[in-house]
Amino acid sequence: MRTAIVYSQKMREYDLGHVLTGDRYESFMRLFWEKLGDNPAFEIVEPGYATEADLKLVHTEEYIRRVERCESQDPHDTPLSPRVVRAAKLMAGAGKLAGELVQSGAFGKAIAIGGGVQHAGRNYERGFGIFSDVGICAENLMQNYGLERILILDADAHAGDGIYSIFARDPRVLFISIHQDPHTLYPGPGYTNPMGEGEGRGCSMNVPLLPGTGDLAYEYVLDSVFIPLAEEFRPQVIIMVDGSDTHFMDQITQMGLTLKGIYMIADKVRRAADRICQGKVIAFAGSGYDPKGILFPRGWLASVCGLTGLEIELDEPYPFPQGYRSDYGVLEARKAAETLKANFAPYWRCFASS
Repeated sequence: MRTAIVYSQKMREYDLGHVLTGDRYESFMRLFWEKLGDNPAFEIVEPGYATEADLKLVHTEEYIRRVERCESQDPHDTPLSPRVVRAAKLMAGAGKLAGELVQSGAFGKAIAIGGGVQHAGRNYERGFGIFSDVGICAENLMQNYGLERILILDADAHAGDGIYSIFARDPRVLFISIHQDPHTLYPGPGYTNPMGEGEGRGCSMNVPLLPGTGDLAYEYVLDSVFIPLAEEFRPQVIIMVDGSDTHFMDQITQMGLTLKGIYMIADKVRRAADRICQGKVIAFAGSGYDPKGILFPRGWLASVCGLTGLEIELDEPYPFPQGYRSDYGVLEARKAAETLKANFAPYWRCFASS
């Protein structure tokens, strides 16, 4: 099956004037065309803007109106302007379209370039995000296409507090967030690894990891947490939020992954989807912050190749830091995974016998 790359040049309007700049999307596309542009397995698909009805799948009307008036309540991280709001609607439309392309069977996988809003909730913007493209994608598939089981794997270095808030009470969504410990990174210590609420209790899992955690620890968490849960939950589709900002040279995080590690995460998702849900994956590639614009395009490319099983040479653009260890954090990751299994054993058979 082919893979859709959902992208528009108009996304460059999503420029917040700080580490998230509008040239990042075109930077990736240049690298994509250089490395994979002649591969017939990929097709560039132009998204449209999210409609009012699309936005209301997740967001309140009051919030939508406030955003359209450019009245930001998070002006430092998430300043609003007509251009930014317009681009936010385009990214929301891209997320919705990516889900529909996979659900229709026209594509086995779809990757929304520049998306992956983690921190925005139903009635607030936060942490560079305005409209929840991930939430709109999932809610559209459930409300309008009848899906009953969606797994969201958030591999971004930041905890996905906004995604959690949207689906905390929904047992149809299994949300797994693997991230740098919030005591050391945004959104901060107030996010205390919640488990879900009401009927959704037990359907939201957080695996906080030490700063500097490397490839092998992530692999352990995926093998011991993500894969058993996916096999028990049997999702009809997997949504993945790319974790390119987990790279050891990211500007605003402190994790320790390599490009091969980022590839490995996507490859694990692909293999799980092949076994469980006919290979159906919707991905959002938008994280990573590098003032030179060198790192994150390579991270996104690593995710794209991992999701599609393409072997590609992943040369690190920066030297390894002194004392770098790919096994750093393994023992702590095991402890975090064992704690999670104990807490969630009442909800999941795969953990009950651990």
